[in-house]
Amino acid sequence: MINNNNPVKIGLIGFGHWAKEAYLPILLTRKDTEIIGVSAKTDKTLNSAKSLIGNTVKLFKDYRDLLKYSEIDAVFIGLPYKNSAPIIIDSIEAHKHIFVEPPLYLGNEFIYAKNLISDQKISFHIDLELNYLPVINRCEQLLKSNKFGKILKSKIELQVDWSKGWDDDIFEIKNNVINLSTWYISLIDLFSYSDIGSIKYLELKKNTYDIGSILLEYIDGYSGEWKFDLRNCPNTNIQFELFFANGIIKCDLLSGTLEYQYHNKKFEIEHHEAQNPIFGFAGMQESVNEFINSIFLSKTNLFNLDKYKNIKNIHSKLYNYCNIPKPD
Repeated sequence: MINNNNPVKIGLIGFGHWAKEAYLPILLTRKDTEIIGVSAKTDKTLNSAKSLIGNTVKLFKDYRDLLKYSEIDAVFIGLPYKNSAPIIIDSIEAHKHIFVEPPLYLGNEFIYAKNLISDQKISFHIDLELNYLPVINRCEQLLKSNKFGKILKSKIELQVDWSKGWDDDIFEIKNNVINLSTWYISLIDLFSYSDIGSIKYLELKKNTYDIGSILLEYIDGYSGEWKFDLRNCPNTNIQFELFFANGIIKCDLLSGTLEYQYHNKKFEIEHHEAQNPIFGFAGMQESVNEFINSIFLSKTNLFNLDKYKNIKNIHSKLYNYCNIPKPD
């Protein structure tokens, strides 16, 4: 039984680059968490875990043995999406609280997983960290003020150079872009109030599929655009805009700078910085906070499978639009 006087006992499933660079700096410095188990396939990786976490951590070559360890309250699944689906299902069935990296492709198990999570009353959190940025929370507060009128559209722009190491295969590039879109379309979807209608995947020029836009049209008329240049920008830049009938909100997601205007009044400027970014990703600290707090508290704002439904449907439409097979 977990209570506020005891730390959450955590097992890590997968101990690759992401677990080391993103999870450890957060979890090892918190007073309310303790990593007591790690699952990985090789002795080298497990020995690395012991050296970084401590000699008391229990090591498992099979994640199913880790799930059988009754002392573990929650698992962090930091594996490639192609490997995570059966592990997610097994972790739910083992009644563990779950923090997992997207994208998720659960196929026919999606409804089963959603119902089982509800029945077992476990915390299930998909790590879409941008949704938990303080500047995004402020955007949600501004919307509730009703000063801006009806929301019409949103736009998020990402500029990086992550595609430089990708293969030249067009289908592989499209697949990478669709998977990467998860973090950005989820932010567009956060401000929607209906199901997704149609989508488009547009390249800037012919065969430049790592530079372009994904356009989303929702049934209620709201629309969104994820504009991306994944090739030419060594310094990460992420801008987000919300357009309303009576105003506009603009955000720099990395700096936390927010500008807004309504009814043609003067632009107001605020600053809402995230906690120290982990591995260059703002919002990671806040996302983990939400998950850990949810284990102790009944009122939560987890990014669960209910919220992920539209993302799942958008992915499906994107794969159909691009005429490439879905992972599930």
